[in-house]
Amino acid sequence: MGNLGAYQDITKLIKTLGGPAKAGTLLIGGTLAAGGLITVGAQKAAKAIMKAIENSRHQRPPCPTLGRSFTVHTAGTDEQGLEFREEDTYTVLECDGDAILVEITSNSDNPHFVSGVFLSSISDYPAPPEIPEPDLE
Repeated sequence: MGNLGAYQDITKLIKTLGGPAKAGTLLIGGTLAAGGLITVGAQKAAKAIMKAIENSRHQRPPCPTLGRSFTVHTAGTDEQGLEFREEDTYTVLECDGDAILVEITSNSDNPHFVSGVFLSSISDYPAPPEIPEPDLE
């Protein structure tokens, strides 16, 4: 008896719509329409996301050292405690500003983010370009 009220409500709704055939047609048509709207919305969202990703790639300058390998000439430890030994080699996997993602050849625990300024102080990694101070006079 608990769900008899819901059954009666559904029966009244089907009678109001003109019978089971018309109610089924409306249900299927409504489902198709909703599915179509969801599909169109998802396609627009996917295009917007892809455009945003493409725009973010163009805003960031390319990594000039991407894929290149460098050799450590002076042993050192960075701020996070990552140790570099003389003659270690590492490969640049990605860079964003001063954050450089490297893979150290002799280290099984890779990759690591390291400061580009630190890398240029211990290896043949190129020093970042000097940015002139603005003249405030």
